[in-house]
Amino acid sequence: MGLPIVYAIIGGQMDAFKPLVQLYRVVAEKTGHKLSEMSVSAHSWGWLSDDKEKAIKEYFYPTKLLVDTISKERPQWTGMTYEQYLESIGENGVIFVGDADTVADKIIKMMELLGLKRFYLHLPIASMPHKDVLKAIEIYGKEVVPKVKKYFKDKSKLNDFSIKWKE
Repeated sequence: MGLPIVYAIIGGQMDAFKPLVQLYRVVAEKTGHKLSEMSVSAHSWGWLSDDKEKAIKEYFYPTKLLVDTISKERPQWTGMTYEQYLESIGENGVIFVGDADTVADKIIKMMELLGLKRFYLHLPIASMPHKDVLKAIEIYGKEVVPKVKKYFKDKSKLNDFSIKWKE
């Protein structure tokens, strides 16, 4: 139908989603749509703090509660262990936790790997203290987003990969 898509990527490893994105593009092309107009975006969970290790420790329990609740409704899911959490927030995992540089670098990696035009970070609201959520939003807006924008702006000067940012 020529519609853009946003994938909710809340578990696993980044590269596992590449076939899904490729399928979207193959179907779009076969149905006569211009790939340049077929916007692919992703949405993932995350948490930010000025201190990477603090963010990692803070975000485990709320994430475990959420995954454990979801796993009761989905038979293919299991409760989350700390080891699974560390893998999910690791270099190739799809949960974005840490300081501004860690999260920005990981967003850039995922956008390039999957050919995304946009990325949406879902921060927890009810499971974390409000002042900490506001701080995470501030870090995202003032540090992460400008770094990601600059990277792709500079990169677009070198090749055709371009992202249209709302200003």
